[in-house]
Amino acid sequence: MEVTKEFFEKLDAFVDQYGDPRTNEWSMVQGITTPLACALVYLYLVLYLGPKFMENRKPFNLLPIIKVYNLIQLVACILIFYMILISGWTTKYTLGCEPVDSNAPHSNRLAQLFWWTYMLKLVEFAETAFFILRKKTKQVSGLHVYHHASTFILAWAAVKFFPGGMASFPILVNSVVHIIMYAYYQLSSMGPQYHKLTLKYKKYVTIIQLIQFGILVVHTLQVLSSSCSMPNAYLYGMLPDIIVLFYLFYKFYRNTYTTKIKNVELKLAEKIK
Repeated sequence: MEVTKEFFEKLDAFVDQYGDPRTNEWSMVQGITTPLACALVYLYLVLYLGPKFMENRKPFNLLPIIKVYNLIQLVACILIFYMILISGWTTKYTLGCEPVDSNAPHSNRLAQLFWWTYMLKLVEFAETAFFILRKKTKQVSGLHVYHHASTFILAWAAVKFFPGGMASFPILVNSVVHIIMYAYYQLSSMGPQYHKLTLKYKKYVTIIQLIQFGILVVHTLQVLSSSCSMPNAYLYGMLPDIIVLFYLFYKFYRNTYTTKIKNVELKLAEKIK
């Protein structure tokens, strides 16, 4: 036990020496033990304990809670988008390489917004719990679980090491995507009369996600330029995750929409014969 404790203390100390001095001591940012523990608890709950708990139980009716949750998330995403926008993006930042500037007037506000985004990713773990408690096990896919766990860790890394500069662009883009996504979810939860409308646009939510990843890949690759002073660690942390997510979302889109369309066409062709 003492050996394990000492190992994690040394790991935390090692990580902290590379962290941004402004955020290093913030709640749930200090060290790496806390975010890792949160991610591991999440995985344990959604992959084992949650399904085990619901094994012999009927689905819970959580629709009223989900409506409130979607509304809160929608408002939170709008606020974060607006605050990020006015914290450098309307005055200083461009779409090019923008290093973290700790001395800029807007810099501390950006760092705080990074932390709130990190907390929002923690709250989003509840979405998986909703699926499990409603026995919608198909929704708890590898894509869903990986997306939530990896995004949470990346959000921690952003507030820990890169709270500002070009690292704020993914939050800006992701906020727009989540505004669209939670508006769609809220509409879907409002009753059967809206289902025909939401089903019509369901695939476009995934397309928007894919476009987001394409934009972020191009933006992140700027770090490779010799004129960009952003650390390469930002590229090594962001790019693999974006590529994995693009692949998983594309695979989901292909299996969910393209394959279904082909199956319908085949059935129609058989009927004609």
